[in-house]
Amino acid sequence: MGDGVILAIDLGSTSFKAGVYDHRLRAVWERSAPVRYRYGSGGRVELVDVDATLRRILPRRRDLSVIAITSQAQTFTVRGRPFISWQDGRAVAAAARLRRRLPDFAEHCSFAEPLPALLVSQLHHAPVRRGEWVLPLPTYFVNEWIGEPVIDDNLAAMTGLYSLKLHDWWSPACGEERLPRVIPVGTVAGLTRRNRFGLPTGVPVVLAGNDQTAGAFGARLEPNGGTLVTLGTAQVAYRVTRRLTAAGLVRGPYPDGLAYELVADGCGGNWISWALANLRNCATPDEFFAAAAQAPKGCCGLEFDPGTGTWRGLGLHHNTADLARSILEGLCRQLAGQVRQLTRRRRDRIWVAGGGAQRALWRNMLARELGQPVQRCSASPLLGAARMAGISFTP
Repeated sequence: MGDGVILAIDLGSTSFKAGVYDHRLRAVWERSAPVRYRYGSGGRVELVDVDATLRRILPRRRDLSVIAITSQAQTFTVRGRPFISWQDGRAVAAAARLRRRLPDFAEHCSFAEPLPALLVSQLHHAPVRRGEWVLPLPTYFVNEWIGEPVIDDNLAAMTGLYSLKLHDWWSPACGEERLPRVIPVGTVAGLTRRNRFGLPTGVPVVLAGNDQTAGAFGARLEPNGGTLVTLGTAQVAYRVTRRLTAAGLVRGPYPDGLAYELVADGCGGNWISWALANLRNCATPDEFFAAAAQAPKGCCGLEFDPGTGTWRGLGLHHNTADLARSILEGLCRQLAGQVRQLTRRRRDRIWVAGGGAQRALWRNMLARELGQPVQRCSASPLLGAARMAGISFTP
């Protein structure tokens, strides 16, 4: 790459981020901007001003050797229409119909069944006209930069429209829409041309998959081995495998011809956010963890179930500290179950990342629940995207 730098972009659900890395993958610049949403009836969730959000984070540099982009999955647009978020809740009935219509769905896709959040469900809820382009969020920007809509197979397989078995768009799931060209994750989609975002021309654009995959690549999970646990808004357990596993877990392509599998929930930081808003003297993360540290192990018989949001054994003798610690213990029990499901109960090295990994109390509780030590690591999607770019681009 010579003396040029790498621009990595992460199109997250909370914020868009950009980072500039030198040829040794050292971060030299970083910026982020919050994602804005518009909410409507029936569960409508749309992204607002995505162009302006991205422009706010892009550096004005002419020395870019390569650009890499990682993204949230499912969010998409059809030309001239709003961006529909993966959080949009209107496709429940469509997903139920697809479960009956596509009984072999799990054999082809990353997920075991058509979920309402998946692009396939959204398109069957509100079909587009024949010949209209469907552009997932990263594809929209790639199309603006290189003049062609392209997506990587890691993200394509998460839409429910792409077949891991056939390595192509899956006709039983697709309608009459037009879909992007698919390339292997971690490879070059094309070179930038003159564009509205001020990026220099002639720069290779590498597609770095979903943010969990980019984070795992940033943590160097494939050479280091083990299972990566993310303690964030959702709790995620993620492994790299030599080949694509059978249907059952979330799975898909990983760079360099490898594959991944993961188990995730929708809890994690969401329950801690609830605690910050509702528990007395727990208005900040520091206060929450300080309170949890004061309660004894087992919380005097109190158990919290993150899946249902309920407590068992709650009595008048329990206090804020017991409630706070019981949330963490419940999250650790649930996450340990996810890890065992992923590792098939064999002992595996456990790496922890995400905001919660900075908290020694949470790490130690998880280690006790797993019955083995855990090791903190950095799993930055920006760094992972930059690493893919550095490996994939050959001048």
